[in-house]
Amino acid sequence: MSNIKSIEEEIENILIRDKRSWVRLFELIREVELGALWKPEHLSFTRWIRHLAYESGVTESLIWKRKKAGEIYFDYQTRAEKKGLSVPRIEDVEVSPDNFELVEKISQGNKDIKDDLMDKVLHRELKRSDLLSAWKSVKTIRQNDPGSIIKKNSHSEVGNSEKEKEIALSVSDIAISLTYSSWLDTFSDVNVNNFTNHSRKKVYKLLPDFSFYSSLSDRLHTIDFLVIENYTSKPYQLNLHSIEVILTEEDLHQSFKSKQYQQHINYLWIAMPSDLIEEISLNVSEDYGIIEIDTRRAATVWRNSPCTSASNKTDVYQEALIKSL
Repeated sequence: MSNIKSIEEEIENILIRDKRSWVRLFELIREVELGALWKPEHLSFTRWIRHLAYESGVTESLIWKRKKAGEIYFDYQTRAEKKGLSVPRIEDVEVSPDNFELVEKISQGNKDIKDDLMDKVLHRELKRSDLLSAWKSVKTIRQNDPGSIIKKNSHSEVGNSEKEKEIALSVSDIAISLTYSSWLDTFSDVNVNNFTNHSRKKVYKLLPDFSFYSSLSDRLHTIDFLVIENYTSKPYQLNLHSIEVILTEEDLHQSFKSKQYQQHINYLWIAMPSDLIEEISLNVSEDYGIIEIDTRRAATVWRNSPCTSASNKTDVYQEALIKSL
């Protein structure tokens, strides 16, 4: 009994006075759970968490979130060890637990994407603002496309087996693969100097289901994904990318509608699954680059997109600014 009391005292001290020590908090909670130290004073582990929250004057959800963050990292560490990779011990991690929770949400259960995001978070390549932007994009797509399983290609339906579901792609999968800028690493127009010069802020913003009014055509246009970034072309110039998603061969003709607003955009892209590229890539106009989405939900440039001067980007900038306010 004295052991649980001393643990509770340390936990309460962390929750009240030292909230940054979330790793130690997780270790103590885990010790109580695995050793069932909450017995016999409390009827369940959940009741014990409720007791802790009451005594410390914090919400139960805060304690559960810290516990979840630790579990997310332990799972990541376990997968890395199986691959023969070395990652920091949880005791040495100096990352906000909220970032781990965002990684979990963004990845939507995809372990490859989750591990890639975790690597970038640990190496300070992704900030909290990047993760928040990515999660906002994924949420938007999830609202419009509830993640239903779609065709693997134009000839075969996805079955009910877990293996078939794992290799199927939906629009939300593609959204996840585009939420951060790594796909641009394989794009020939990326300005290498941008990666080494830190005097200006790097910008990468993904806006799904983006609509804007064109003052040139006097009509409303909708883009599957708009990317605003300053990694390509001239240093620090904001460039605009239109990305249309193709999941079946029948979608291809409709995607070419993006040429109607080409004067507003620097780069036109079509994103599609790997197996579809083999079937229809020859039918894709040279005005478009092709982004390949593989079975791991990773995006890479399969064919470069030509850069256009985009004579009128103001209409797009204005709408993007309104959406961000």
